[in-house]
This record gives sequence, C-alpha cells and structure tokens, in this order.
Amino acid sequence: MADFDLRRLAGEIAARHGIRLSTDDPALAIVTLNQLVLEETIEALGNHVRKTEESIDKAGLKVQARAGLILAQEVRQCASALRQELQEDIDAASLRSQKNHPHELHSKASLYCSWPVGLFCVVISFSFGILFGWNLHG
Repeated sequence: MADFDLRRLAGEIAARHGIRLSTDDPALAIVTLNQLVLEETIEALGNHVRKTEESIDKAGLKVQARAGLILAQEVRQCASALRQELQEDIDAASLRSQKNHPHELHSKASLYCSWPVGLFCVVISFSFGILFGWNLHG
C-alpha cells in the first residue's frame, strides 16, 4: 500500500477543519497505525483468498475426476445393456428363423461355403475345354 504523505494530510486537515497539525502529532501517528493495521489485514485477506482459491481448484479437480469415473461407469453399463439387448434380438431372430424355415439356415450356410469351390471347378472345366479344343484344331 502506498505511504501517506503526512504533510499533505496535515494541510488537508488544516484546510477543512482549521486545526493545525505537525508531522509529529499523535493524531498522525494514529493514522500511520491505522495504515499498518489495514496493510496487514489486506495481506492476511489476500493469503486467505489464495488458499481458498487453491482449495476450490483442488475440489474442482476431485469433482472432475469423480464425474469422469461415474460417466465411464454409466457408459460401460449402457454398452453392456445394449450388447445384451442386441444378443437377445439376434437369438430371438435365430429361433424364429429355425422355427419357420429350419432347413433354410443350414442351406444358406452351405451355399456360402460351397460357392467359391463351385466357381473354381467351373473355371478349371472351362480352361480344360479351351485347351482340348485347341488340341483338336491344331
């Protein structure tokens, strides 16, 4: 805090109240004492505000970490519930399909597995046919 100009204060008191004070007057010593007390109070208040601010920051970090954990747990639970519902839907659809067309499920799987083998056989047969035809004409 800025130091008071005691001469200026004494002049202001003389101008306003008509009382003349010297710079060593006890009244001005009380003003200086008040200034010192005010400076210490402001410093203590500033320290308290800084400590409170740090405490609030730490509490905010704790709340943020806790909220993150709670959010992660909720997301895991929702994902698990969604996975379970999807599996139940898949199982129900599979049961309906087996009840309505029990042979269809197996035949589609067989078709998908044997299709590449059949294509390979067709290509080989076609190649042999072309080679055989060239040998007859050549």
